[in-house]
Amino acid sequence: MPKVYGVGTFDFRRHRVAEYPVEPPGPAAAAAAPSQAPGAALPASITLSEIQRDRLTKIAAANWSKSAAALAAERLEFKPELVREIYETELLVSGGRKTVPLQRVMILEVSQYLENYLWPHFDPETASFEHVMSMILMVNEKFRENVAAWICFHDRKDAFRAFLERVLRLKEQGRELTVAEKTNYLLFMINAFQSLEDEVVSETVLKSVSLQLWHSLSYGRFQMELCLNPHLIKKWRKMIKKEVKEAKKAGKPFNPSTTLEVTFLKNLIEEFLEILDSNVIVLKDGELDSYDPDQLKDLALANIGAIHKRADLSKKLSILTSEELQDLVCSK
Repeated sequence: MPKVYGVGTFDFRRHRVAEYPVEPPGPAAAAAAPSQAPGAALPASITLSEIQRDRLTKIAAANWSKSAAALAAERLEFKPELVREIYETELLVSGGRKTVPLQRVMILEVSQYLENYLWPHFDPETASFEHVMSMILMVNEKFRENVAAWICFHDRKDAFRAFLERVLRLKEQGRELTVAEKTNYLLFMINAFQSLEDEVVSETVLKSVSLQLWHSLSYGRFQMELCLNPHLIKKWRKMIKKEVKEAKKAGKPFNPSTTLEVTFLKNLIEEFLEILDSNVIVLKDGELDSYDPDQLKDLALANIGAIHKRADLSKKLSILTSEELQDLVCSK
């Protein structure tokens, strides 16, 4: 039986974060034209005829929804501005919506947007932020549908490694990510770490949780860890020697604290703690309302065993008023 990547042994407790809620259609959605406008609201379900009439399907038919032979014969030109336009009008969260519109992602997945357009034209040196983020969303959708997510990348393994490197460095580009983009980025990383059975994925992402992380420890904690793990002293010295040699060869000063392997997880944890310390802003009846996140910090930092029983979870949530609890459950 052939090995299927992306649905391995780590999937026995598959998270459901990727199941973006679909907003119920309003009167305007019911009267919408057959050909959907960019970012238009869709009903809770979508039929084949609606997919065929949708603007994304028409764009796909003109640019990538054809066989590989037909695409090669016509040699259709790649349009980076089209990727940007689709991301900004269909996939970028705006207008009060808190999640990426699921059905727009579904239509793009049906049209094989990733396999026929994003991936064949991916260049790690020139790909835009929108291009990388669109690929992240499409991979997340494959995991949501529980289909093999990584197989299409195996025809260009070196480019796939470069793509994962771009993802790891995505937050270094100076662009401030929205909460929805941060959520999808984190979901992609969860999916990647749950796909360690894939050789290319594991060899790239595991670098970010290697022994090099110890460079970010304080001196006292570092010494304590070495005392508790004496078998790693030899490995540590060997690693340092190799890093110094590589830095000297590249003509750069030895500064391990700036490398991706050292900063990635550290920055991710610091960002998480920063969000915990920030105020949660909620829009109620056109006015901004907020409550102190310290109220729920104990719950956020608790392990699953501490809230496994109903009584334990009720105790953690008892500090909220009925209105705050309803808002937390229904609006967050």
